[in-house]
Amino acid sequence: MAERPYAIRARSRLQRCQFVPRRGVQGHMGSLSIEKVDHLLWLGRYVERTYTTMRFIISTYDAALDSTEGNWKGQLEELGFNEKTDDPIEFFNDCLFNKANTSSIAHAMDAAYGNAVTLRDVIGTESIAYVQMAVNSIEAAEASDAPLLDLQLVFDDIMAFKGCVDDYVADDAARNIIKCGISIERLDLYTRLAYHLDRLPQETHKLASRIDRIGVPYDKAHFKAVVDAVFAPDFPEGATYEKLGALLVHIAGIFR
Repeated sequence: MAERPYAIRARSRLQRCQFVPRRGVQGHMGSLSIEKVDHLLWLGRYVERTYTTMRFIISTYDAALDSTEGNWKGQLEELGFNEKTDDPIEFFNDCLFNKANTSSIAHAMDAAYGNAVTLRDVIGTESIAYVQMAVNSIEAAEASDAPLLDLQLVFDDIMAFKGCVDDYVADDAARNIIKCGISIERLDLYTRLAYHLDRLPQETHKLASRIDRIGVPYDKAHFKAVVDAVFAPDFPEGATYEKLGALLVHIAGIFR
């Protein structure tokens, strides 16, 4: 079977990748401090965690309302949502709004805002404003009798934030670090939830197109393992629980 075009392009970029096996890195990444690089990466991750997890929660919630028979909590337990309640509304409210639950949407968006504020001089007030609006929309949804309407605003705010990053973040490395964080989080969540597995090759290709442009050390061996896994001829049809678990380890190891 011929190798897919995404795989060929991703592999060609891997040849130019820097392999850094150590965890600690000293100095600066261009004009960005190590601390700001970390905040940029996690800003992208937390924003995408909110977006993708909320999409998954809402689709699962709709299915649970249709039938509460069987394991309607499903793969959400893989994210740490393991409350013992048998009430789907109580369960999903906790998934969305319980800030004490580190897996919740509210917690993730608060964490995104914390990183954004720290990066004010890098990403600008316009970008921060959309993150703040998403936080406000989650709080409004929690207090609303029709929360899905306000949750739709969260999706809109996050998409606006991503567009704002493209328009207003002047530093090319900073912009691409945020996008690398988004891609890493998508790879992690799609794998963890066995959700949109067919999109993993495209997301890996996006990451490969940026990762050697940001000046941030990463683990080439783990990244190569991800490329090999998602571009395998039998992926995603041949993906097993064990294979997805191994893939998660490699995704987590790219930026250590």
